[in-house]
Amino acid sequence: MALWLACYYFLRPWRLREIFILRDWRRLREERFCTAEENFYELQLAELSRRYQTPAGRVEEILRAWLTIRPKKILRFCVRKKVLAIVKAHQLRGVKMIVYSDNPVREKLSAINFSPDASFCADELRCMKPDAHGLIKILTTLELAPDDVLYIGDRDDRDGLCAKASGVNYLDIKNFEALL
Repeated sequence: MALWLACYYFLRPWRLREIFILRDWRRLREERFCTAEENFYELQLAELSRRYQTPAGRVEEILRAWLTIRPKKILRFCVRKKVLAIVKAHQLRGVKMIVYSDNPVREKLSAINFSPDASFCADELRCMKPDAHGLIKILTTLELAPDDVLYIGDRDDRDGLCAKASGVNYLDIKNFEALL
């Protein structure tokens, strides 16, 4: 994805501002973790719109292009096939598979041909990882106890801390893959 981003803007230097919008989008999300404010997605759009003097609708188009549309085109080549096969096999046995992401995820899941039992995004939960409130809302919504859940993530500083603060067992995806 990074290579695609670099090539795209190398050929379109007049649109380089978009890279900074993407960078600052991520920074805002990483720094704020959990705003506890209604519509924090809209607040982030407004902040970037103001900062870059770009209409909020255009900021949203840029984000959608790089966070959803373009990744969908390459995700099937990047998916951890063994992990996905194991997850699907467990799901067929009745194990509930739930996806929780700080970014919109439903379209990406369809791109890799995976239908979890439920999926949640930070924007819907109004909470960013590692703040535990989002995961606690998921547990409450699905009527699950922390002991009933194994959280598999790829970032100890976000997923691991979120799981720990929620009382949920955590497994880093790298350790999971080492078991395969």
